[in-house]
Amino acid sequence: MGLNRHEALGMNFIPDLQLIMKTIGAGGMLSLYLNFSLFAFIASITPGPTNLISLIIGTRQGALAAMPFIWGASLSMTLILWLSGFGLASIIASYPMLKLVMSWVGGLWMSWLAWKLFFSAPDQPGQPDAKPMGWLQGAGLQLVNPKAWVMALSTIAIFTLPGSDNVQHISWLAGIFFLVAVPCQLCWSYLGQSTRGMKNFPEWEIRINRFLALSLLAIVWSALLLTEWR
Repeated sequence: MGLNRHEALGMNFIPDLQLIMKTIGAGGMLSLYLNFSLFAFIASITPGPTNLISLIIGTRQGALAAMPFIWGASLSMTLILWLSGFGLASIIASYPMLKLVMSWVGGLWMSWLAWKLFFSAPDQPGQPDAKPMGWLQGAGLQLVNPKAWVMALSTIAIFTLPGSDNVQHISWLAGIFFLVAVPCQLCWSYLGQSTRGMKNFPEWEIRINRFLALSLLAIVWSALLLTEWR
């Protein structure tokens, strides 16, 4: 006998959300979307590789220079969430070797970015700024990030409604996540930009770059090792 989606995820008990929604009606749907908005906010505002890179771009080139990267990362995460609603994340989760390859590709790529930042020279007056990471790098960062797929899988397991119009419902969830994720990442880039106004910033730039590079390495490899050794 085949397992349904929630049983396949190893959950022992999940209430019949369809019955609950019939009971509480539209107010229950509003509550569900508000709860998901809070979930999306917490997932988007907490430190992670994407937010840290937005901070780095804001520090080096200004907050608005991070917008292409933010658009790419947010759109990619929205697409991952939408596709996960139709089973793609569960397929990836069922192949440990695929998850392992994605983990190491993402970890090595972000380690290379940290290495470049650690050894980067400070900006010189009159020197044109280096080109910041764009939407393609932002999208690629999420696509090879297994934690993004795991988060999407958890979202679908918790917030989808059995027997409902899943296409419409999942599209609402994906849209809400995008609208929440963009301003959260933008806050990090503005935080980075605020350091440019510090007194003696050029003298501190090398130290800031190295601190951010080491922070990126710590976040990436702690998450990677904890995932693999769990």
